[in-house]
Amino acid sequence: MIEILAKLVLFTSIWVIGIKIVTADGMALKDLRIWAEKKVESGYKIFEPLLVCQWCMPSIHSLVGYFFYIQIFGLGTHLLEMIFMYPLCVAASSFVCGMTWLAFQTLSAKKDFYSNGQKYFYNYNKSLKQGNG
Repeated sequence: MIEILAKLVLFTSIWVIGIKIVTADGMALKDLRIWAEKKVESGYKIFEPLLVCQWCMPSIHSLVGYFFYIQIFGLGTHLLEMIFMYPLCVAASSFVCGMTWLAFQTLSAKKDFYSNGQKYFYNYNKSLKQGNG
């Protein structure tokens, strides 16, 4: 049962993180995410678990994880177990996706901060050498 849950969480998390990546800034479906964010702001909260919120997305997208599991491993006699594992799968996938995306954003912000800091100090030192500082 734990092995099935781990596989379901893995499939769901990969799917959700993949959607977050493909709808991130500079990626192929960025406009779709922006459209969904505007819909959420105007009151259509269904778009939050569909495309916007990585913490909420597993509530709906875990069905895709279930589909992948059934396609790869077959349904077998685990149907009742899989139904009862749905809340655990959603909770675990939400945690994994949220923390993974948070770690990615933190590392990306840190990279940007240090990259911009290096540019700032390079330009500042360059201006000092030219006598503009």
